[in-house]
Amino acid sequence: MTILAATSIWGKLTNYWDSLSGLPLVYGICALVGGVLFLIQFTMLIIGMEFDIDALADGSGHFSLQGLSGFFALFGITGLFLHSNGYSAFASSAGGLGAGMMMMLLVGKMIYSMRKLESSGNVTMDKTVGSKGTVYAQIAPGESGEVTVTIGNKSRQYEAVTDHPEGLDTGDRIEVIEVVAGNLVKVQKLNSNKKEKA
Repeated sequence: MTILAATSIWGKLTNYWDSLSGLPLVYGICALVGGVLFLIQFTMLIIGMEFDIDALADGSGHFSLQGLSGFFALFGITGLFLHSNGYSAFASSAGGLGAGMMMMLLVGKMIYSMRKLESSGNVTMDKTVGSKGTVYAQIAPGESGEVTVTIGNKSRQYEAVTDHPEGLDTGDRIEVIEVVAGNLVKVQKLNSNKKEKA
């Protein structure tokens, strides 16, 4: 996009904004403020910098900041669209409210699913402590490798470190002794003459 084209688009947007008054101006402000806040918060949520105030005790996220900003964004956009197509103030407002509510519920469901998935992942990692398996990729001293462990009759692979001074070779039998962070676990080598619990 050339500078001239960008300037032209910006000029059209500025002229359109200046033409708004009354109810359409309210729609425009809601769409602009809600849209900007929604994009910022959603980006922060994706990269793990969550800043949120959840009003529901069950943590469903329906009244989260993301949900509310999404509500105002879609309320404004839908209201502007309906009003510009000749619908009355009541119809455009009702349509905006309906669309905003749908957006808020959708965002709430998405946040709830993400939190549930995160919680499920934490539970799975907690279950790795005490599990046994083998070294999949060599773990050099002071570095990380990969291990395969069995949890609930399923084999899973995790990044792993060890305090063993010589490191661990591929195929060595190991036991998970700690979850360090995320999917990183600390393991210890099992002696071949050590009796393992079934």
